Amino acid sequence: MNSRLICAALALLHLTACDGPKLGLGGSSAGDALDAKAIATGVIPDPANITLAGRFETRSELGTDKFCAVEQGGTQHKIGVLAVFGPESKCEAQGVARANGGKISLSFKGEGSCEFETEFDGISIRFPGSLPEGCASYCTPRASFAGTSYFMVEHGNDNARKALGRDFEKLCD
Repeated sequence: MNSRLICAALALLHLTACDGPKLGLGGSSAGDALDAKAIATGVIPDPANITLAGRFETRSELGTDKFCAVEQGGTQHKIGVLAVFGPESKCEAQGVARANGGKISLSFKGEGSCEFETEFDGISIRFPGSLPEGCASYCTPRASFAGTSYFMVEHGNDNARKALGRDFEKLCD
């Protein structure tokens, strides 16, 4: 069975269990028990140990979108992003990210001013559907970072450095 389908099924079970009745296990709810089991088996990340450092991808018939983050100390990370819309159409940038709980502040360096906040749940990063105008300077015509998402495929700085770009040989080097 597809791993995304399994994750979706577990997420649905989690949502249905969150407001369920209390179990007779020391006051834990069914949702808490399900969360603990999912964390113990590695299905969902442990919120106490979430890290942005790693390599993220989303594959489609148009290509592979990539996001990488290398820890630079504290909550700051060096990042690289590639969103692919076909052989000649793409967005690609490098910059920095600052983690703040489930939110990540991104700032691309180079062409135009592109700073925005995105969400990170330990498994995926989702860019907002509307981005500052300066973000378009990192894209070919008719391409945009808006609404893109990236899913963790490998944790750690070494794995993040493996992400290859188009204009940048290594996205996080």
